[in-house]
Amino acid sequence: WHYPFEHEAEFKAHFPAQYICEGVDQTRGWFYSLLAIATTVFDSPAYENVIVNELVLDAEGQKMSKSKGNVVNPWEVLAQFGADTVRLYLLASSQVWLPKRFDTRTIPEVSGKFFDTLRNTYRFFASYAGGWTPADGDSAPTLADRWLASRLQTTVDAVNAAWGSYDAMTGCKALMDFVVDDLSNWYVRVNRARFWAPDREADPAAVAALHQALMVVSRLLAPAAPFASDWLHRSLTGESVHLARFPSPGGPIVTSLEDGMGAVRTLARLARSARETVKLRVRQPLARMQVAIPAGIRGPEFDSLLELLRLEVNVKLVEVVATDAELVRLKAKPNFRSLGKRFGKRTPEIAALVARLTQAQLRELEAGGTASLALPGETIVYLSEDVAVEREVTSDWVVASDGPYVAALDPHLTPELIREGLAREVVHHVQRLRKDADYPYSTRIDLGVAGSAEVLEAVRAHEEFIKAETLTRRLVAGGRLPAPDLERSLEIEGYSVIVGLRKHDAGESQAGPLRTGTG
Repeated sequence: WHYPFEHEAEFKAHFPAQYICEGVDQTRGWFYSLLAIATTVFDSPAYENVIVNELVLDAEGQKMSKSKGNVVNPWEVLAQFGADTVRLYLLASSQVWLPKRFDTRTIPEVSGKFFDTLRNTYRFFASYAGGWTPADGDSAPTLADRWLASRLQTTVDAVNAAWGSYDAMTGCKALMDFVVDDLSNWYVRVNRARFWAPDREADPAAVAALHQALMVVSRLLAPAAPFASDWLHRSLTGESVHLARFPSPGGPIVTSLEDGMGAVRTLARLARSARETVKLRVRQPLARMQVAIPAGIRGPEFDSLLELLRLEVNVKLVEVVATDAELVRLKAKPNFRSLGKRFGKRTPEIAALVARLTQAQLRELEAGGTASLALPGETIVYLSEDVAVEREVTSDWVVASDGPYVAALDPHLTPELIREGLAREVVHHVQRLRKDADYPYSTRIDLGVAGSAEVLEAVRAHEEFIKAETLTRRLVAGGRLPAPDLERSLEIEGYSVIVGLRKHDAGESQAGPLRTGTG
């Protein structure tokens, strides 16, 4: 502003600067020079905050230089990955004040995966939103919708707090984790049936919740990825994101609901892990599941989410037990490093004594408390960090645990459960065939299943389920369709079947000619 010769008001309004950003090699030539001049002339600092960019190194950790031949042409990288992908990679892969190894092989994993997820989530919304607009309003939100709104606000608060402290990486990571983990991998996945609704419109509450989440995400993303965020915001609202207000912190957050859903997600993860240990596919229904959670988690929100957990884990009944004592036995494992700091040469002796701790004492240690053992002439006090509490299975159920979270599955399969599992496998294979046939998601089909008697029995027992899941209008169990669009021989749980499908013709006689298959 050519101060002090002119523009005095502009200078005073902007001095000292809110922040300065430069490379670490400019510490003396720029940071210090400005500070020295401002202190000498104005008795004031020149800036209130400093962001120091460390050096960008090559993939091996060496400083880039033309003489070494390890420099990267930025225009080639931008052309290959796109400006926003590279920008977000630089911001999210490490703190800006640390030396950064630049490896183009890691760009797709760090930021490319995020943009793929965001793009696919929007496409999912656009595919199923139909003619819905925000002006249409929505129906009453479900518990899952309320959870998403709370998690969204938690993310808004986290991004504002991080970026308000000039912590670019933490803000980017909070936003990226929300999109990948909360929005795509959880909310969209477990609510897919509310969007993919054959013969009816998608649930307006779900559409509104997803629209709001994507819109807020685009605004949070704008400073870090100005092009992608603008595309997303214009697609959702018709307006540029850079003319919209940045989301404000301080909105309503339902902590108990977030905690309850967090417990459900942990239990679902444990249930999947338990299934893997005995090679029980998720598509195979099970009769019962028992779960244990920390006492402070259980409440109305958690209890209301049990049906979601039941569907996610694919069991007929979920029971919450007051304690996991009937499912597992606690076992103490000494932490020699922690004990060594306190007991020195006596550590091996003290570590061996943890085997005497009772189940009640181990639960107290796991909760962060202490436990005491009375010995002749002294009392040994164990701190929570002195002992790692592990769990051993005490029943024939399949059990997985993570601290106080325990999921136990009854692995015994009845003939009815086996048939339902086979029916779900048929649905899975038909959906893959629909994709291979390049059918639009709304295409109604005719379906023929021939082959193993066991599979045909399952198909007949669960015909309505299969038809609803695959948009089948005509299902032939035990016969092959004439002139199918696609037909394949498959192995389903060891049984040989032939599955064929074609687009449904509403005008065709339901008693058309069939080629009879063998049972």
